[in-house]
Amino acid sequence: FRGRKRQKRCLQRWAIENACYELTLKGADMLEKPIPELEGKKIALVAMGNSQLDYHLAITHSEKFDEVWAINAMCGVVPNPDRVFVLDPPSRFFETDDAGDMTELMTDVLPTLECPVYTCELDKRVPSAELFPLEPLIQDAQCAYLNNTVAYAIAFAYWNRVGGLNIFGADFT
Repeated sequence: FRGRKRQKRCLQRWAIENACYELTLKGADMLEKPIPELEGKKIALVAMGNSQLDYHLAITHSEKFDEVWAINAMCGVVPNPDRVFVLDPPSRFFETDDAGDMTELMTDVLPTLECPVYTCELDKRVPSAELFPLEPLIQDAQCAYLNNTVAYAIAFAYWNRVGGLNIFGADFT
């Protein structure tokens, strides 16, 4: 019984994720060109791994960034992020508990963000949501291998020709 329930949940998640990416590829309400103001800027990209503490240490030692971009739940930790990347559909947080401990934080914070929240589906509960510009980015970069939210944010930085990308909390093994 437990195996069937898990299999059904995985199939539901697969259907949600694939519908999400299909919507993204249709290109409604997404950036079509890079943002000129980002060219040459120094960016801090803050994800949820342990090395995010290095970001906080950098700030306490007066390091300056032109913009701070948050990955997923870091939007509730980093004060006033300039951009947020949440490549899960927002409905995942509002309609399921699949995000575990992040669910409550995300349902509290996502509706209040005033900066762009790049995601794969528009949701009226996230007023600042914008579709991630997947199609134009892939066309410009001639590369389509993006396998997680951090990779999407790095590709966004590349597409926008930022001058420096300081990555914190992307602790992959």
